[in-house]
Amino acid sequence: MSDGVTRPIEDRDFAEWHGGCRHALVWLIDVDVPAVREAVADARARLDGLLYPRYDRVPHVTVAFSGLAPEPGATPADILYGEAELASDLGRLEALAAEPFTLRIEGWDTFTTSPHLSVVGLDHLLPLHEALTAQRACGADVYVPHVTVGLYGVEVALSEVKARMAGWSAPPIDVDVTELVLARYDTADILGPLTPIRRITLTHAP
Repeated sequence: MSDGVTRPIEDRDFAEWHGGCRHALVWLIDVDVPAVREAVADARARLDGLLYPRYDRVPHVTVAFSGLAPEPGATPADILYGEAELASDLGRLEALAAEPFTLRIEGWDTFTTSPHLSVVGLDHLLPLHEALTAQRACGADVYVPHVTVGLYGVEVALSEVKARMAGWSAPPIDVDVTELVLARYDTADILGPLTPIRRITLTHAP
């Protein structure tokens, strides 16, 4: 965790970003199990008053943001993710032939925008991330797998966050991963739920 201050979320319709595209798409891993839910709830309780009250997404690990679902007449500022892009991603996933694996969720950390539980398993996740971001320029972004606890609703020093979380750490939680999920969310509600639209089963090599 670096020094600095939190960046509060703007809960609004970012029309200048989506330009009329109703949905954004993201590849993720579902980690919505009781132990993870409990750890997220514990962390949120410690940060009460610092987080935006609403966060409607179940615990998950983002593998890659894909882009915006195309809409006739839309003028988005971000990349589009249509049938051709999906087909390319599915081809790369098939070539990768990823097998089931286990993620460990433990501890905590924070970005300036959100606190999160840490995820151990980059050796499994990075090949998936790289395959699913091959179509878009990610610049110098570093992939940090995590489980979002919530989004900050106020600006405070990150030292205050650290003080609130002192003495607490999520216990090690192992989650078996057997599928990859493509989900969408409404671009007009960046805090809204994720809806699965495709599931890719990870299978052991014969």
